[in-house]
Amino acid sequence: MKAAVYYSNSDIRIEDVDDIAVSPGEIKVKVMACGVCGSDVMEWYRIKRAGRPGGIGAFGHECTGVIEEVGSGVDPKWKVGDRVVVTHHVPCNTCNACLRGHATACETLQKTKFKNAYGAFAEYVVLPAINVDRGCLHLPESVSFDEGTFVEPLGCVVRGQRFAPTSDGRSVLILGAGITGLLHLKAARLNGAGFIAVSNPSPDRLKIARTFGADATISAKEDVPERFKELNGGSGADTVIMTAPVPVCVKQSLDAVGRGGTVLFFAPTNPEIQSGINLWNLWQKEVTITHSYAADLHDLTTALTWIKYHRIDVTDMITHVFPLRDTVEGFQITARHKEGSLKAIVHPQE
Repeated sequence: MKAAVYYSNSDIRIEDVDDIAVSPGEIKVKVMACGVCGSDVMEWYRIKRAGRPGGIGAFGHECTGVIEEVGSGVDPKWKVGDRVVVTHHVPCNTCNACLRGHATACETLQKTKFKNAYGAFAEYVVLPAINVDRGCLHLPESVSFDEGTFVEPLGCVVRGQRFAPTSDGRSVLILGAGITGLLHLKAARLNGAGFIAVSNPSPDRLKIARTFGADATISAKEDVPERFKELNGGSGADTVIMTAPVPVCVKQSLDAVGRGGTVLFFAPTNPEIQSGINLWNLWQKEVTITHSYAADLHDLTTALTWIKYHRIDVTDMITHVFPLRDTVEGFQITARHKEGSLKAIVHPQE
């Protein structure tokens, strides 16, 4: 079969790779669409295994498709021809983290992937038995394959806002207006937030944020915390969501949060980066600092339901669709956005 093989963000080659055998309990999926995630273009991370099919873990994971083959012993609810949305990371459901409601901190979840490390920038993926059991959802006919690629990123947002609530009229500051920042904006509105402001260096992205319902936008070139307080009646944010993985946004998050507020560090900085924290200020203000990683089946199910019933529209976020041979173009658009560009999706069958 053909698969995209990563060498760098500007060098992704379509190569013939070995087909993947289907063992008992497994399912083979014909990939119809796969979104390019911001984590896919973290070159400092992915370059470590450049030249290997599948990159690190799963090279391409926001995917939908059609069941091509079902292994023996698979639950009969899964049949050849079924439309599905699948996830590469799944938990054990038995460890201490899982039992305490932190399934995405599970070691099993952080190690699982599609079989043979192939990601979904390929004609086919095979789901190991554990993924079939807890990482596969039926995709309704009313949801397109392209729309379904948002289940995973939106599921991550759903989870993040469970740890950092945006309900009950809370004021919200979102740092970053990429796909995750904009999904957080839409989710915060749905969840019942009050005043919502979005910060970003790009005037184009700020314009898009206003189109998607932000009450105010702030240029990242300004003093973001002070500007937010001016717009919010002098108060800091009840909830700050950092989706831009740069050190300055860590400081902005801590400076912008209000008394009794919550900071969600949704996007990680490079692991070598150390960020200073003034514990005295946070202590006096009773600030909660939290994080969220990935999504579990509950989060994914919620995301799919929101998309199915049009609670959150994702079609207005799809700006570029590429055939498999042009996967590198999707990476370029994602790594260095151009005016008007938002989400790039790859169609491996084209």
